[in-house]
Amino acid sequence: MLRRAGFVILAVMFTLAAILAIAGRGPWYDEFYSFYLVRPGAPLGALVPAWLRDNHPPLFYALAWLWARLLGLVGLGGSVEALRTINLAVLAATVALFVRIAHGDAWFRRLVWYYAAALAGIFTVLDRIDQLRSYFLSLALTALVLPLLARCLRRNAITLRGSATLGIVLALTFSVHLITTVIVAGLVAAIFGHLALARRWRDAWRLALIAVLALIPFAMMMALQLPTIVANTQVFWIPPGLHAARWSIEMEVVNALTADPVLGLVALAGFGLVIWGVVRRDVPSRDTFELIITLGAGLVLALAVLVVAHLHRPLLITRYLVALDPVLALLLALLAERATRNLPVPGTAVIDGAILIATALAIHANLDKTLHQWSWRGTAGTIAAQVDKCPQTAVYPDMSWNTEPLNMPPRENREVVPFAYAYVARSHGFALAPAGSHSLSARCPTLFWTEHVASMHPSATTVIRQLRAQGYRVTSGRMVRNDIGWVLITPPTR
Repeated sequence: MLRRAGFVILAVMFTLAAILAIAGRGPWYDEFYSFYLVRPGAPLGALVPAWLRDNHPPLFYALAWLWARLLGLVGLGGSVEALRTINLAVLAATVALFVRIAHGDAWFRRLVWYYAAALAGIFTVLDRIDQLRSYFLSLALTALVLPLLARCLRRNAITLRGSATLGIVLALTFSVHLITTVIVAGLVAAIFGHLALARRWRDAWRLALIAVLALIPFAMMMALQLPTIVANTQVFWIPPGLHAARWSIEMEVVNALTADPVLGLVALAGFGLVIWGVVRRDVPSRDTFELIITLGAGLVLALAVLVVAHLHRPLLITRYLVALDPVLALLLALLAERATRNLPVPGTAVIDGAILIATALAIHANLDKTLHQWSWRGTAGTIAAQVDKCPQTAVYPDMSWNTEPLNMPPRENREVVPFAYAYVARSHGFALAPAGSHSLSARCPTLFWTEHVASMHPSATTVIRQLRAQGYRVTSGRMVRNDIGWVLITPPTR
């Protein structure tokens, strides 16, 4: 009863934090790309080919397109922030399915409180739910598929109904993000290997059949997309090399394992009890240990494949590794459950209460950090304040510094970059100067606005020199930098 109440409190706290993050975080370039590919008013026949030209499977775009149309029925859906609410629907479905799985599975019912606490405290989880990208969907599906896969290790657990549920969730999980596909496939392979080593051939081949069938939609999409993805990534923006891959993996693993220090300490105690139980040949401890080893082997296998692929063609960054977080959260939950399994009710209540408080503090800290993530709002706010002060201010988007996204495949980037500037200007209440114009404001400053240039830090002199080469008669100005963009403010010509 206490854990059920804790689960409800945790779900409410995290949902409130997610709503605040969705409403409060400023948008960034990749979100404008997602919005453009599901934008209201565009015919589906024009959007689907763009989905297939992207480097990710089209499932998220299809769901976001449908969500945008549903919101449009009630007069919403015309903004990035509105479409982010698709992640609240994913969250609600995930919580409901957690409850459903726990209702029919006593093993997961003992774990779900700790599993939810471990997930809720990870910064990545809140930081992905507030973005109009596929990352949170990928994370949620991985979190759902794990208890279904773990069930396969129990004898006679792969029933017809359970096979259908596992197959559907696996098919969806495989079809969201390529990195997630590899990670979950590695876990499936490890569980198959566990069953094979135990000579449970019937269960092993049944799992293999489920996985193969679940891979069919993904294989069909890759048959269409893979040549394009290979062409798109011939020259890619992700840092290459073993160090970059190791750093990304290390950051994701460390952040997940240290997000909730109380839960981490309880899990550490549980690990000691599991090892002691294995030495004493305690069956439940052995089963927990075998599951931990199996999940760990699956992660090692998947990460080895990903690192080798990264060395051939860079693909590993932290936000692509979201599927690691549910696996690590489940490991923490397994160990925490073992640590509290034989404690009296008062002792368990104290530990669970401490975990709830620590998780609430983590959520609060994560929300503050998320709301301060870089976005386009900083430069747009600077411009809006200047235009409000002097309405005749001229504003030019200086896209000469955006050659990387403009020239990067898919070709939609050439449309999304100017679309993003226009979208942000409109949402902040100022107008952009007409395309092709080079006139400067006589009575107010003229502003030159550049965004999505994290690695560039030119001086005002350098920016002015480039503007003069483009035909703007600029002689002086001062730079105001916000997050990953800047505004060059030039004085009136009169």
